[in-house]
Amino acid sequence: MLLNDARSVRERLMRVEAASSGIEEAEALRAKRSELQALTDRIIALARRNAMLREMRVLLTPVPGVDKVKQVINQISARFAESPKAATLVEKQRWSKLVLTLTEFTASAEALQKQDWKVYFSSKLFAGVPPEQRKQTIVQSLPENQKRLERYTCLYQRFNQYRNSIPSTIEALREVHAHSDELATIRFLENDDIPIPVKAFFDATSSWSGADLDFLTQEVIEWLRTNNMLTNYVVRAR
Repeated sequence: MLLNDARSVRERLMRVEAASSGIEEAEALRAKRSELQALTDRIIALARRNAMLREMRVLLTPVPGVDKVKQVINQISARFAESPKAATLVEKQRWSKLVLTLTEFTASAEALQKQDWKVYFSSKLFAGVPPEQRKQTIVQSLPENQKRLERYTCLYQRFNQYRNSIPSTIEALREVHAHSDELATIRFLENDDIPIPVKAFFDATSSWSGADLDFLTQEVIEWLRTNNMLTNYVVRAR
């Protein structure tokens, strides 16, 4: 495995560094080890995200060039095993080639992984519109819609922050799916779903003065009763 190969080179550097008697040689090896550690950390993070995404059945694109990277790593590892010195790493541009190869491979893998996540997010998860757009088509004066819109807004903000960035933990990834599922279940009363007199009643009840009894027609009463909302309203003397 590519990650194991990179780790093997790093660990060999650590052993040689510890056994080195020369200060300059030890410092040179330590610098190389630190540089390789940074690249290895990126590969580790990449591998962990891949495992996490696979667990949630996200389709991942194979990264090209793996065999080439392994070949470069194995070549420098074999040469360093024969002559474990810092000079061995840098001669014939071995080290610069290794660093460039790992850097380009990791950048390519990260870009593909991010693109795969974007495709999955847009095609498999909640595809509803943002809250600002959603509220344009619903009866905003209806208390039940207001509650649902508040919940919708909260969930959407949490959900949408990962549209272009992969969650860093499996817990966060599962939360994204949970938000997606809940958003899909939220239902609103749309403007087109209710009669004009009922909408006028809701608009009036949301004003500071409330709705006059003139708004409470028989049609409105029957609609409220049918939709189990009649008990939400009381008549008060002014």
